[in-house]
Amino acid sequence: MRTKNNLRFPALAVLLLLLTIAQSLSASDFDSIFDNRVKNRFAESLLHKSALNQPYAYVPAEDGFVHRFPSFKEFGESFVEAFDIGSPRRALFSYRHPDLVADFNIYAGYESNIHEDDSYGFLYKGWEINAIALKKLQLHTDWYSGRFYGDPDLARTHLLLNSWNTTEDRTITTDNMRGEFAYVAEKTKLAIGRNTFRVGNSLSGSIILNDSTNDYGYLLGEFKLGDFSFALMHGSIMADSVKALTGSHFYDDKAYPDKFISLHQLNWQAGKNTELFLGESVIYGDRGMDVNYLLPNAFWRATEHNLKDRDNMMLYGGFNQRLPLDMLLYFQIAVDEFSYGKIFSSWWGNKYALQGGLELPTSFADFAVELSAVRPYTYAHYMNHTMYSHDGKGLGYPKGSNIVDLTLQANVPIKKYADWTCRLSLSRSGSDGSSWKDNYHDIFAGQIQTAEAHWFDGVVTDEITLQNSIYIPIMAHHRFLIGHEMKKNDELSHRAFAAWQFFY
Repeated sequence: MRTKNNLRFPALAVLLLLLTIAQSLSASDFDSIFDNRVKNRFAESLLHKSALNQPYAYVPAEDGFVHRFPSFKEFGESFVEAFDIGSPRRALFSYRHPDLVADFNIYAGYESNIHEDDSYGFLYKGWEINAIALKKLQLHTDWYSGRFYGDPDLARTHLLLNSWNTTEDRTITTDNMRGEFAYVAEKTKLAIGRNTFRVGNSLSGSIILNDSTNDYGYLLGEFKLGDFSFALMHGSIMADSVKALTGSHFYDDKAYPDKFISLHQLNWQAGKNTELFLGESVIYGDRGMDVNYLLPNAFWRATEHNLKDRDNMMLYGGFNQRLPLDMLLYFQIAVDEFSYGKIFSSWWGNKYALQGGLELPTSFADFAVELSAVRPYTYAHYMNHTMYSHDGKGLGYPKGSNIVDLTLQANVPIKKYADWTCRLSLSRSGSDGSSWKDNYHDIFAGQIQTAEAHWFDGVVTDEITLQNSIYIPIMAHHRFLIGHEMKKNDELSHRAFAAWQFFY
């Protein structure tokens, strides 16, 4: 018995050391400007990882290359673990070395959406690579491919169909990937990647830059200097329509003009509980990358004037204020265009958006409330390579313009086994000036300087949306998601969904 106990103690000590190392590797030392505390926690898909709030955690493993097939015994133990309760203890392939820590995993799943009249399903598979090299270089790659079966019109409402897809015999095939290669230190991050960004705390979607579009390639630099933090992001995005060049659809169907987004933001920790931020974003294109929008310490609106006023600029700013009981009060404003002489008038060109909210965390749940108001035509422009959009989806407020929205959210962790989110949204919107697709040169031809736009112009729609989702990561390598959405505008509609994913 003594021999067995002596053997168990070193084994237990080694296991505890590996778990400690894994935990330290899973935590990022860099606090990004884009990692905001308040966000939409309603998950519609197990591939909707930003809502699930589940960063990758490295599993403990022996030094060197480790896989799950060295012997029948190891394979059997790995197979049994696939159906265990709790956290994963193995990756499919691992490598451990002082210079490199890496995991390779595969996943597959099925998701079903049931509407009142019809339904559709999504079957997919994918793989993921996570690695840390030399303690400073971080690599992440995530790829999936899948097919939607059932009603193709309903399937096209799915949040994942904002990327490439093709339809054959009522079956929609899609794939996508995201990833990042970054140098990360305590006060510096330099990265190249493909992903989306969300600026500011928000429940219903950011009024500045939302993350519900297709992914896009980017260069990113973030720095922390004392009480100040700074970020510069430059991304390559897709225009929403092509240019007629030759008259032949074989060429013109692919003739998308170059399109870019650039953003710089300065955050100031003005006090222990007060943070202020100010930034600019610009959409430009139909030319190569413009180094004017890589200069971090410039006022880009003045720069854009000197580039013949051909780009789409936005100014924004806001604050985050911590309150007693760990409450967070936040506010942000985005201004696309204004005229000092008309700022208090109803001129259509007073294009701005306001958003503010309050989060109250408690011992059993997180509660939040948010009010958003977006003026008509706020995200409208007039050239396809300067529209505030990417690949057919708006980059601004996801619910559009000419809208006032009140959103409430409760997020309730149920021990370690489930995570329940309930969201209620009440909104009123007008149809005029509600879309980023609006070309204001066509709409206000001959009256650009005099035309007016009022809140809720056009057809007024009042909408109530109630959403519930329950994320269930109870098993080591299986995840489950169930949910329901009810919408009431002119009609009442219901949608239920369920999802399963195997990850190893």
